[in-house]
Amino acid sequence: MIAHLDGVVRRAGPDFVVVDVGGVGYMVSVPTQTRQSLPPPGGEVELHIHTHVREDQLALYGFTTVDELDMFEMLIQVDGVGPKVGLNILSAASLEVLKRAIMSEDASPIRRASGVGPRTAAKVIIELKPRLDAVAALEVVPRAASLAGDGAVPKAVESALRNLGYSPQEARDGIESVDWKASPSTQEALASALKSLGRK
Repeated sequence: MIAHLDGVVRRAGPDFVVVDVGGVGYMVSVPTQTRQSLPPPGGEVELHIHTHVREDQLALYGFTTVDELDMFEMLIQVDGVGPKVGLNILSAASLEVLKRAIMSEDASPIRRASGVGPRTAAKVIIELKPRLDAVAALEVVPRAASLAGDGAVPKAVESALRNLGYSPQEARDGIESVDWKASPSTQEALASALKSLGRK
């Protein structure tokens, strides 16, 4: 599984780049923003990669930042959004515009993407908004708390769950569902708690 490429641009098209790494050329599909930031042929480039494997194809999708890669991987988990449509969505709007649109339930930036109809845009918002809400909730937890010792991570998770609108009892139920013996990070623990609460 290829996760990262660091090499030299050999050639590029409107939506792809060929990256030479140690004499091997990798064709990588990229969104518009990444394509515009690429150096001319002969320039060095570093891309974060999603490797998409199908029975008849192995395709690489590249991004200049981990945040763009994370958004792409969230998008393609939405029913009806494959890698091509996911790339189109990321090409239709900047990452920040796309995040704001999802958080505010504004489908228009998503609808601008080729191949995206109203139902698909609605699915993107419905499925991704809770995940972005969870990330936003984590960001308001003091960093010191998430890095501190015993008891700090459960408290940080409880605070994040309350910020997401869960009741005190629901937050406690979520915390109790986490496997604390595995010493999860704050984000891992929150994801586990949200998964448990989502089943109820």
